[in-house]
Amino acid sequence: MEMTMTFGKYKGMTIEEVFLLNSSYFSWMKETGMSNRLEYEEFIESIPYQYPERFKWVVDIRSGYQCWKCKKMMNIFLLFNPEVENELRHGYPIISDLAYSKPNSLIFLANEYGIQLEERYSKMTESKYVMHICPHCKMHQGDNYVVEDNEQETVLIKSIQIVFENGAWKEGCQTP
Repeated sequence: MEMTMTFGKYKGMTIEEVFLLNSSYFSWMKETGMSNRLEYEEFIESIPYQYPERFKWVVDIRSGYQCWKCKKMMNIFLLFNPEVENELRHGYPIISDLAYSKPNSLIFLANEYGIQLEERYSKMTESKYVMHICPHCKMHQGDNYVVEDNEQETVLIKSIQIVFENGAWKEGCQTP
């Protein structure tokens, strides 16, 4: 069952309904010190993953990922929701966001950094999704290895903040 608002003019509406009706309401909640309310926490934990092109993301570009097939090294493109604290991200990024749900619009941006993403079929999920492609052997690298359970030691090359504007992802400021 979806969480509903328990206060204010949107009381009784689901978090998603409020977001679709007035997305700035959650910005107002954050600005007025209500980011510790369950409604805001639910918003941050669910809505960005359903509507990724309507949120800012942090992208870590990392080197040293080994292709499972040809064993050659490649760079990877990991996404993180800046609103969610991910303790593993800085030392050993075992998990990142948007596993199996990266929008096709990210393919062009990743390509600008020399990283190949394509929408391909996965036997494991029995569906198509945007995944990493080895630049050497062209074999797909499933999100279960790259995004969801990445146990390879990779090196951070660059960290950027991105936002989707006017039909394309734009790079914002670099993150520390």
